[in-house]
Order: sequence, then structure tokens, then C-alpha cells
Amino acid sequence: MISRRRFLRDMLGVVVGAGVVGLPVWDWVSERQPVSRFRRPMMGTDVEIVLVDLDQKTAAAAAQRAFTTMETAANGLTIFDPGSALNALTASAGTGPVRVARDVETVLSQAVTMQIRTEGAFTPAIGPLSKLWSPSRSQIPQRDVIEQAMDVVNRADVKLPRSGYAELTAATGLDLGGIAKGYVVDQAVRVLRTSGVSSAMVNAGGDLRLLGSRDGQPWRVGIPDPTRPERIAKILYLRDAAVATSGDYERFFVVDGVRYHHIVDPRTGYPATGTRSFTVVLPDGISADAAATAGFVLGPRVGPEFITRIGGTALAVDSSGEWIRTNGLADQSA
Repeated sequence: MISRRRFLRDMLGVVVGAGVVGLPVWDWVSERQPVSRFRRPMMGTDVEIVLVDLDQKTAAAAAQRAFTTMETAANGLTIFDPGSALNALTASAGTGPVRVARDVETVLSQAVTMQIRTEGAFTPAIGPLSKLWSPSRSQIPQRDVIEQAMDVVNRADVKLPRSGYAELTAATGLDLGGIAKGYVVDQAVRVLRTSGVSSAMVNAGGDLRLLGSRDGQPWRVGIPDPTRPERIAKILYLRDAAVATSGDYERFFVVDGVRYHHIVDPRTGYPATGTRSFTVVLPDGISADAAATAGFVLGPRVGPEFITRIGGTALAVDSSGEWIRTNGLADQSA
């Protein structure tokens, strides 16, 4: 069976992510401006950088610098490398403040802020629960196991006592999967700007940053229908923005005909219910990434209200298939 990513690439020529799709820039500008595309596997997905109005040599050099910066940040924030800076912090639990890398400190600070703002709907200490609901599972975790994991998550307290230091007061599994990709994408955009790039798209599997515009016009960003992910349902028109989508249709397992996805509500210990897809638009990727995860957990009614309060816009799909949008979001049906 053809994959959704390949289907979208072949049929639309798009930059494909887990939840958002940058519709083809070459359709709009290639007759007047050169368009360069670069792709590299990273963070469990395909990261793509699209640069507009640069010669190939300049574009390739800028993209290489951006990819190198992204890889350095991603390597420190991953839970899958035992020697990562994030896992080193986890291993230091209960020993007091320890020096941490700037990337870890920045992402943890934003994660803790989001935890406070959402009253626990988002937490960087979600690791023990995330492992229980991994898409590789074939059975539902036992209730007592879930409760034990929740106790570990609830006892965890991440502190940032002073610049360059962090403290984990109780042993837990830090997991920044709901925020790290947005930060890494931000780092790519920072490097592209310093390289003189003014029009670009960086997409990391559902976390998208748009730099400038495309030939003076807004970028078009496609949002898949969560009931038919191969179909683009909505198109957003954006300039200089970050877009992130959390959805229940990418990573899940099925038991007795019931689908259990990977976005866990730390307040219940179970996958969040009521939401199929939640898209957020904010100025920067780290905020959009965390807010999309939090908004999904908060639900399709409370979530958009929260996003409005923090200065963003949102587009959600509830369990019945209804689309809910905030004011100020420029979109249309595909």
C-alpha cells in the first residue's frame, strides 16, 4: 500500500509532514524565481527545507548550515540516545542542580511554562506514560501500571534555579517529543536568516516554519482531514509563521477494534479523547509545537480558547468530525 507521505508527494509535489503540508511553491514562483529543495532524515521523520530566490550553490550552503544546527540540537534533546544531554539530566534526578546545555535549558523552560499555563495538560515529565502507550504495543496497559506511571509523573518537578542549570527532583522519564521539534525548526530558521535567506519553508514532520512570503503572496499550508489523511481538507494562508498539528491518525495501535493513539493526557494516564486533530499557528515553532500538543489534550472546545489567550489561532477537529476554528485564521476548504 502506498504511504500517505508518498501519495501526497507524488500527487501534489508537496512538502509533507505528519499534520501539515506546505503546498507546492514551484507552482507559484518557479517561472520567476528559483526554488531549491533539500531533504534529510532526522528526529524520526523527513525534514525538508525549501528555499526561494537563491542560486543553487548559495541555497545548498545555507541548507547545510541549517541541517547541521538542527542535528546538533536534536541530538541533545532526544530520549533515544542514552548519551544525550536530556537523558543525562534524567539520570541526575535527586542529586540537585546540574549544568545543562543551552538547548535543553531553553526547551525545558518553555515546557515548564506550558505545564503551568495548562494546569498539567502538558508536562515534560510525560515519559513513563508515553512508553505505556507506544504505537508498538498490542495490549492496553493494566490500570495499576498506569496509576504507577502517573504517580511518577506527578512527583516529578523540573526546576531551573539559575542560568545554565536545571534540576529534576524525582526520578522520571523526561520526554520533550511534544515540543523539541518546534525548537529544532526554529534553530534552522535562525541560521537561514543569518545566511541572508528571506523566503523559506522548514518542515519537520508536522512542525512547519514559514520565513517571509512566497513571491509577495502568503504561503499556502494544507491541513489533512483526520478521517482521510490522504486528503487535504483545509488550506491556511500565512506569512512569517509557525504551524504545528497534533493528530490521532499517525501513531496508534488497535485493540478489539478500538484505536489508542500516542498523545497521552497526563491528568488521566490515558490517550486524550474528544480531539482528532489540532492545528496551531503562532510566531515561533517551539510555542506552536507545545501548544498543539496541549490544545489536543485540552480538547476541541477548551483548546482553541486557550490558544486565543496565548496569542495564537487554532483549527481543531472533534471526534464527530466537526471543524472548530478561532477568529483571525485565514483558511478555506480544499
